[in-house]
Amino acid sequence: GIGSIIWATGFTVDYNWLKVDVFDEKGKPKHQRGVSTEPGIYFLGLPWQSRRGSSFIWGVWHDAQHVADHISTQRKYLAYHASAKRETKVAWKRTSRPRAD
Repeated sequence: GIGSIIWATGFTVDYNWLKVDVFDEKGKPKHQRGVSTEPGIYFLGLPWQSRRGSSFIWGVWHDAQHVADHISTQRKYLAYHASAKRETKVAWKRTSRPRAD
């Protein structure tokens, strides 16, 4: 799968290449401080994303930190969930074996 996408700064916004349902009726991203409604899709550098400086290179760090923290939390949750699922499966196999009495 795709590991990451970095879209550089530019003069105009064009999301036509992004074929997921993360845009409102005006074509603007649906997000909460850069975290979209679609898992794994994030936005940075949007005007007034969380503050006036959000769309400037010198001001995007606040939002980048928020998005990075969100991604880190999600990865930890997914790793924990996968680990718990494996442990449950192993425990279930141990307890469901026929006993040799």
